[in-house]
Amino acid sequence: MNVFTPALAIEDPSRFAGRQDQLDAVAIALQSDGTQIVIYGNRGVGKSSLARQLTGMAQGDMTVIDRLKFKPSKTPDFLVVSTECDDSVVDVRTLVLRLLTDDDALAPWVPFKVEKVTTGTDLGASLNVKVLNIAGKIKDGQTLQREAVEQDLYATFGNAISHILGSGVVSGILFIIDEVDRIKNRDDLASIIRARGADPRVKFALVGVGTTPQELIAGHESIVRQISDGCVEMPPMSPQELREIFENAHGVLKDDGISFTEQAQDWIINIAKGHPYYVHLLGKHSLIKAISSGQSTISEEMAREVLAEIANRGTAKVQEAGYSKAIGHSYVREYILKSFASEDVDEINTSVVYPKIASARTMDTNAISVYVGHLVSTKFGSVLEKTRERHYRFRDSLFKAYASARPFQYTSDKIEIDDAQIDPG
Repeated sequence: MNVFTPALAIEDPSRFAGRQDQLDAVAIALQSDGTQIVIYGNRGVGKSSLARQLTGMAQGDMTVIDRLKFKPSKTPDFLVVSTECDDSVVDVRTLVLRLLTDDDALAPWVPFKVEKVTTGTDLGASLNVKVLNIAGKIKDGQTLQREAVEQDLYATFGNAISHILGSGVVSGILFIIDEVDRIKNRDDLASIIRARGADPRVKFALVGVGTTPQELIAGHESIVRQISDGCVEMPPMSPQELREIFENAHGVLKDDGISFTEQAQDWIINIAKGHPYYVHLLGKHSLIKAISSGQSTISEEMAREVLAEIANRGTAKVQEAGYSKAIGHSYVREYILKSFASEDVDEINTSVVYPKIASARTMDTNAISVYVGHLVSTKFGSVLEKTRERHYRFRDSLFKAYASARPFQYTSDKIEIDDAQIDPG
């Protein structure tokens, strides 16, 4: 069940495929004094998996370090504090409070406890903390607390870092903040990076969806110098890198005698469009299908059947929900969506794709434009965005790959044209 793991980032270095340039880039940034790390790219390309390898690297895992071209002169010994942002992390102050209070973060490492204090009205509320200093332990093992003192949140964060570094138990602290793009208000992002000034023992790795690092740290020119050498882009994986996923899987499956044919691998790699997520998703469900049917060889035909089953059963729920909303009940809109998704370039030129659609469907380009307007509108999920005149791109490249590969839901014998006359604006 876990030869392929579409739902999880890759932690085991022996199963981490490709990405040599990115591994070396984060290794160099980790070893460079004053340099912070930003890992950015589209969804489903392996950003979180690279962050897991960075964790092992910072903790001295030689399985990771042996893969590096730029090995550290001494084995790293960082305390790694990793957190994944969700909708409850509405701003950076909420993030810092989580880092101070979570048992998986700094809470076990500092000799004080932190409570949230919100002052002011709802419109002008200020989040600070109340620090409960611990004087020591009494005989029965209970802690003795002194009076609570209200402190500035960022000052408390800095004090916590100072205490850990001063204890001498680690050589440094690495904070890995995953899914930074989900933080709605990132105005104070520079404040946590500056919490310990220029102490080279404190590192931050910001991980999130974005086509540029500026999308994650917009408006924070004060820390540009600190991240300029630590920006690591995660482009789509090459076909050879994706093939390494199968090679790793075959190494695990060899005792069971199960394998993917070259044709099956080629087809899955082609439809994945550089996204390891889809290799893992189709690989996992192809294995399940093969085992349930008593077969040891996974063919291209079986992989194609699996993709159709994934769509029909809604296994890829997020992508399928977006697909259903985008196409509605219209074969024409589905055809146009899939035509755009089939273009290999990130930024799609309508002067290239419109003639293809018009020729295939005998459609007027003005009608095509109306449907494209639908795909931009919120009513149909805003799966496309206009980048400049006559150019569009998918907001989510993972969804683009799914829309391209997924079998058609509707057929051309029932073409609905009424909604083509609706102005989405």
